[in-house]
Amino acid sequence: MSSETWTAFCSGRTFICSSSNASGFAVSGKTISPAVVSDGHVACHERLSETALTESSAAKPAPVAARPALPTVPAPTTAAGFALGAGPEDTRQACETAGQGWTNPEKGRATCSGPVADTGFTADVAIKFCSGRACIITVHHRPESEWSSHFAEIKGKLTEKYGMPQESSALVPAGCRSEADFVDCLTTKGVKLSFSWSWPTGERIILSIGKAEPESDAAIRIDYTRPVRKVTANAGAL
Repeated sequence: MSSETWTAFCSGRTFICSSSNASGFAVSGKTISPAVVSDGHVACHERLSETALTESSAAKPAPVAARPALPTVPAPTTAAGFALGAGPEDTRQACETAGQGWTNPEKGRATCSGPVADTGFTADVAIKFCSGRACIITVHHRPESEWSSHFAEIKGKLTEKYGMPQESSALVPAGCRSEADFVDCLTTKGVKLSFSWSWPTGERIILSIGKAEPESDAAIRIDYTRPVRKVTANAGAL
């Protein structure tokens, strides 16, 4: 049916009007719904310009990925059976009592040939002492094969115990995705993956695979860090 059509403006809004009896549509934001504005045989519907649509879309903020929550379980106090915060002598005794070999190559650092507690895999343990206390304990594991599977299993165990890691990073070139290429790339291409768990009190666990330093061997590493508490003077006794 033919009809007369015209444009009407009201309060800064644009309407397309017609003298036919057909229903119109109202557009609000990006929602279109039947809504006839009529007077007798006159029907109108609002027209939303392309500019308005663009501005409406641009005004909506991009979704922000939620960061995993902090662990709800207490921070670890031991690592591979060694006590975080223990002194060098207690740490040495723990190592040797477990039948492992103890070396102390430089002041403030020591190595035990194996863990004190059963980790479920072969490993050696490096201990760093800060102000005479074990502040970083690093467990090194070098699988004979299936490195990626071993890494995934350890990550799964840590996630089961402490929840989702708060941070992660990955450097895996496209040519290093298969198991055979992955192991070779750990040494030749600088492949590295890491996941970390942190506590408000400063404790931290970092699980990584790759080389810690360019000259070091590739390994799966679990770093347990505990900050050394500073002695606070008692003003009342001074």
